[in-house]
Amino acid sequence: MISKPPANRGFTLLEILLVILVIGIAAAAFFPAALNTADNARTRSALRETIALNRYARSRAMLDQRPVAVIYMTEDHSLHALSLPPNRDLLAEEFIGGPTSSIQLPDEEETGTSGSIPIRSKTLPDYVRIREVKGARREVDSFFVIYETNGTTDSHEVELVDPQGNSHRIRVNGLTGEIDFVD
Repeated sequence: MISKPPANRGFTLLEILLVILVIGIAAAAFFPAALNTADNARTRSALRETIALNRYARSRAMLDQRPVAVIYMTEDHSLHALSLPPNRDLLAEEFIGGPTSSIQLPDEEETGTSGSIPIRSKTLPDYVRIREVKGARREVDSFFVIYETNGTTDSHEVELVDPQGNSHRIRVNGLTGEIDFVD
C-alpha cells in the first residue's frame, strides 16, 4: 500500500492579507467611536462632580447653619466650597477682597481673613472647561453663588465644554436645590 504525503493545509498569503484587511477596516470603524465614548464618559464624570459639589455645599450650609459659597474658577477650571461666617452681609467683598479683585482662596489649614473656611475643592480634568455660569455673581476670573442656611441659593446654570467643543449644562434651582442636566 502506497501512502500519500500529508497535504499542506496552511493559509495562503492572499487569505492572510484578506483577514488582516478586514480586521483593519473593522478597527478603523470602531476606534473613533470608542474614543468618543471614553471622552463622553469622562465629561459626564466631571458633570457629576460639579453636581456633587453643589449638593455638598447645600447640605453643609443647612447642617452647619453657616452660608457656603461655591466658587467656579474659570482660569484653572476648579470648583471650591467655602464655609462663610454665619453673620455676614450678602456682599462678595467680604470674602474675596474687593469688588474688582479676583477671589483669593485661603489655604486648607487656615481660616481666611474674613472667617471663610475651605471645605472642599475639585479641579476639573484638563479636557473639560468652565465656559460660563449664568445667574451667578461674576468676579474677574470666577463665578460664585452662596448657599444660605435654609438651603436656598441663586438659581444658576453651569456650562462646561468638552474636547470636541460640545456644551453641557447643569441647571440648579435656587429655591428647591434640584439639579438637572440640560441638553
